Amino acid sequence: MVKKTLLSYLISITSLVSFGQIQITKPNPKLFFDAKYTTLDNPRPRKPDSLAENFHRYNTTEKQFVPYHNLGNYGTASYSVMFTNDNPIGFKHGFNAFDVYFIKPEKVKYFNTKTPYTALDFVFGGKEEIVGGAEFSINIKPNVNFGFNFHRNSFKGKSANQLSIHNLLSVQNTYQSKNKRYDLKIAFIFNGIKNQENGGWAQDDVFTNPFYKKNKSFVAVNLEDAINKYSERNINFHQLINLGKKTEVQINDSLKRKMVLSPKFAIAHDFEYAHWKFRYKDFEKDSLFYDRLIYNADSTDDYTKTWRLSNGIYFKNIQNDTAPKKFLFAAGLQYDFIRYQQRFTDQFLHDIKLKAKIYNQVDSAFFGYSIDAAVDIAPKYIGDFEVNFIGKLNFKKTISVGVSGNVSLASPSQKQEFYYGNHYTYTNDFKKTFQVKAEAHFAWRKQLLFATVQDYFIQNYIYNDTASLPQQYNKPLNVLVVKLQKDFNTKHIFSGTEVYAQWVSNNNIIRLPVFAMKQTLYYKGGWISGKLNAQLGFDILYNTNFRGNAYNPSLAAFYHQDNEKLKFYPIMDVFFNLHVKFTNIFLRVEHVNQGMFKQKGIYTAPNYGYLDRTFRAGITWQFYD
Repeated sequence: MVKKTLLSYLISITSLVSFGQIQITKPNPKLFFDAKYTTLDNPRPRKPDSLAENFHRYNTTEKQFVPYHNLGNYGTASYSVMFTNDNPIGFKHGFNAFDVYFIKPEKVKYFNTKTPYTALDFVFGGKEEIVGGAEFSINIKPNVNFGFNFHRNSFKGKSANQLSIHNLLSVQNTYQSKNKRYDLKIAFIFNGIKNQENGGWAQDDVFTNPFYKKNKSFVAVNLEDAINKYSERNINFHQLINLGKKTEVQINDSLKRKMVLSPKFAIAHDFEYAHWKFRYKDFEKDSLFYDRLIYNADSTDDYTKTWRLSNGIYFKNIQNDTAPKKFLFAAGLQYDFIRYQQRFTDQFLHDIKLKAKIYNQVDSAFFGYSIDAAVDIAPKYIGDFEVNFIGKLNFKKTISVGVSGNVSLASPSQKQEFYYGNHYTYTNDFKKTFQVKAEAHFAWRKQLLFATVQDYFIQNYIYNDTASLPQQYNKPLNVLVVKLQKDFNTKHIFSGTEVYAQWVSNNNIIRLPVFAMKQTLYYKGGWISGKLNAQLGFDILYNTNFRGNAYNPSLAAFYHQDNEKLKFYPIMDVFFNLHVKFTNIFLRVEHVNQGMFKQKGIYTAPNYGYLDRTFRAGITWQFYD
């Protein structure tokens, strides 16, 4: 299976490189490595990351702003150790336990390259555990680019019925007319996740019984034939028509062309079609894990589906010079037509938002600012609104101070309002959730010092109680989260420290640890006349004990439990990295200190054990030809 997957990668890359490749007759290092990309949420051109630092942190949850825990196997449902809470307005299906893994339209990379760009990665270890991917981009013509990004995770896990497979794909294309009047970005995204659900261990002596020390697959689990499947197919395109006078430009000795070089305004159109499915299947007839079978006594086959057509049109002015103080604005309308289907329900919904934004170049102006607002005027969601703001002072010597935040009033998701499943069925009449999030941040990049303070005020917060059912807390909630990061980087020693602390006004409603930390320390130096850069060191991850939430597979949701307090100790990973030009190789032993404490193991959720000591090796390549 692995050989077939790798072979398919190589065949697809070889065929694409041979198609429409731009030939450079003379070596030109500046052009050779000149590949840049933009994303919808950040139009600033950036170069691909060479991954020279911390590239051994290969999995998605390790790359987030705060630490995450999964259910003992990479790719399973996960939760953040520090409080985070988005409160988007309008329609939401409400199944979010796997969102961190998905490719999102606003994160797709649109490249502009002089020569073909390819990035490959491959990680293996544990029990038939493989992560592999390929990213490719080529300018077929100077104004036309094609690219794709494919990633597959296949993790069997240490326990029975714990397989997690992700297939994530994006195919994207950019086009700009020769006169620069018209720009197009188009992408197709497929997110597919197949996750076996074992309901956790059915025995409580797993870490102390020597019979299970080397093989957790012998441990009895609560569910032996249950599975969750997510799939999403998304096609979206973003058109921009630049408005402005044409200027005649000399292309070569014999050709002149009229081009829109300095547009003042533009009309933008966004279109998106998304088909999303969630399915929970369990063929066990007499499982004691759930209290009841409601609709089908033989097996469970719950599904939820959505279809969404979205159109947005906007008018805005254009930053066409280098003046960072320029006042920019955008305003428009977005209309979504949604079909929501679940067992007895087949709804057709409308979601209409008015949007506006004023901003400048936030990261380059001395005073950078951005304010955007949206209000929902569809009958079902009328009254929903959201305001986001950023204010930032960019001083010299790489120092910046800023505030940002969000004020929103949002309707409950479909899943919070009602659900008809074979194990759970309910209907609710919840109020809208009001949230104010304020954030202050400080950055001194020269000194590698960063600090962030987040404050949440929430009214009508929705959570899942001990019966897994959604409940609404009608009193105000306050949450304060602090993150401090300080790195030291000398010629041969790198030390990185991230410290997190949080305070919650009601620990019965939001159950998370008070403190967490990440520590990285490694020695770095050149091998073989300095041509190979090596890093040898360790990572430590720790958070304090807390009464963590349990996990319900059929609802794909975390919920309150009062029976167990999760206990933790510092988790250490040891790694060895090699970096040469555009190739990185790492060797890593995860949870190397397992069994060195009186406590022989960690539970990240009740009945779900943290991964055992595991060896992994990986390699990444980047090619510019």
